[in-house]
Amino acid sequence: MLLLRSLLMGLLPSLLCAATPQEEIAAQVPAARAILDGWQAKDPVKADRRLHIVYWTPADRDPPPRYRERLSSIMRDIRKFYGSEMERLGFGFRTFTLDEAADGLLKIHVVTGAEPYAHYDVPSGDEIRKECLRVLKKEGLNADEETIVLFCNMSNWDPEKRTISQNSPYYAYGTNRWGTAWQVDSPILDLESLSQKEPRVLDGQYGNISIGRYNSIFIGGIAHELSHAFGYPHNVERADEGAAFGTALMGSGNRTYGENLRGEGKGSFLNLAHALQLASHPLFCGSIKGWENKPTARPSGLSVRAEGKTIIVSGKVTGDTDVPVYAVQAYFDPEGGSDYDAPTVSAVPCQDGGFILTGTDFTAGKGGELRLFFLQADGLASGFVGSTPYRYPYTVAADGTPEVEDITEKRTRTD
Repeated sequence: MLLLRSLLMGLLPSLLCAATPQEEIAAQVPAARAILDGWQAKDPVKADRRLHIVYWTPADRDPPPRYRERLSSIMRDIRKFYGSEMERLGFGFRTFTLDEAADGLLKIHVVTGAEPYAHYDVPSGDEIRKECLRVLKKEGLNADEETIVLFCNMSNWDPEKRTISQNSPYYAYGTNRWGTAWQVDSPILDLESLSQKEPRVLDGQYGNISIGRYNSIFIGGIAHELSHAFGYPHNVERADEGAAFGTALMGSGNRTYGENLRGEGKGSFLNLAHALQLASHPLFCGSIKGWENKPTARPSGLSVRAEGKTIIVSGKVTGDTDVPVYAVQAYFDPEGGSDYDAPTVSAVPCQDGGFILTGTDFTAGKGGELRLFFLQADGLASGFVGSTPYRYPYTVAADGTPEVEDITEKRTRTD
């Protein structure tokens, strides 16, 4: 049986070149789960990990009306989105747990800043986080070992003119062990408005948009930044993924969340690479086995070569024999556009660690960078939020044909 599985896994990547996204999911997810779930089931270390919500407001402002009710509904909807997408992808309904209060709403830690509104701006994230950490510590939470969503009361809503602007921190970062996502709250941030095409609002950044579009952007922004807090980088849907599912959450999916409710598009989705990484995150799997580990996965015999209009990456990945690698991911990031326009492909290693990845979606006439990530069953990866030591340049001719410098095993050594 093991020999058959190894042979099938060895053939799998080449079969996936012509596979549809759904066929790709159906082939890879069971194989990844067999490795991941099997390792976590042996001598399990379970933990009740929860996502913690903080509401920060400047010294001269009170939180806007119904902030607990609004944010409770929004975070539960995002929780359901993640769980439903993980289920669609074959992982079952895996999602994060929220910290709930006795009254049925979310437990939200309220922090009042030391300074008035005028003191803070978009770059004030670290200062605001430090103010929150002091309060959370008194409440028994070490934010350096937790994942937190930090809502900032930094929007300006004029109900008569129907204008809104914001100058809040709006970014995130994290790993499998901790993370922080800065968000902005406003009186019109409301799940009930997500499906509405009217009324219109005039947003300082996005212009004249419907109340539903506003909530797509800013509720979708919460879902998007939350993935950064989980350690996930940007990417874009491949052409075949876009045709099948819509817009990748970690590309422009922060602006399309819930647009399907208004009949304006397919909405946002989690792609396979995204789900593979989330599957081992403690908030999604409930396991902290190997919590203190360090990344040990290393490639050997790595080959990166161009064939026609594809780039093929192959090799073996090995590491600590007690912690298997259950997935390999490749990001093909063209120049410019930050990493929002980086399509991904993934593979599950064979029993001997062998893998093959085939990249097909390239931007003609541009250079780019290939980044490799190796996902371990303990939730660790070779990098988080886009950082990895395995980075290789490539170029793409005007006709879309890629060229890549020959990569040998010697050049991939990092020790």
